[in-house]
Amino acid sequence: MLTVLAEQGIGSLSVRTVAAAAGVSPAQVQYYYRTKNDLVRAGFEYAGEQFLAEIEAARPKSIAGFVELWLPLDEPRARRARVWLAYAAAAVVDPVLRKENANLDRELRQWCVGAGLSEDVAAQVLAMIDGVTLQCLSLPMAERRALADRTVGTFLAALPE
Repeated sequence: MLTVLAEQGIGSLSVRTVAAAAGVSPAQVQYYYRTKNDLVRAGFEYAGEQFLAEIEAARPKSIAGFVELWLPLDEPRARRARVWLAYAAAAVVDPVLRKENANLDRELRQWCVGAGLSEDVAAQVLAMIDGVTLQCLSLPMAERRALADRTVGTFLAALPE
C-alpha cells in the first residue's frame, strides 16, 4: 500500500493495485480496507509509526532535530512525505480524515510547545514544515538541503534559546 501511495500517488490507489503490489487477492485487501480512504488512513498510520520509531531512535534534543527527521531530505523520508501529502489531500475532502488530521496537528503543536515553543511559534513551525516539505518534493534530492537550510534553518536559528 505504501509503495502504491508513495510511488504512484493517490489516483492509482485502489484495492486492486494494492492487492497486486502485495501479491494477494483483491478480496483479501477489501476485507480489511473497505474504501480508498481506509487505504490512505492505513498507509498514513504506518508511515506515522515509522516516523515515531525514527524519533524514538534519534531522540532529537531540539526542534531543529525534529524538523531534520521530518523533511524529505533522503529517499525514505521522501516516501513518507508523499504518503503524508496523499493523506493531507484526502483529509481536505473527507470529514473523518479531516478530524483525525486536526487531532494530529494539535498533538504535533503540543509536542513543539513541550519542547519550549509558544503556541504561535509552534503553529508557524508546523506550517513552515508543511510548505517546505511540499517544495522539497518538487525539487531534485540534491537541492532539498539548501532549501531547508535557507528557510526552516534560518527561521529556527532566529528563535530565542
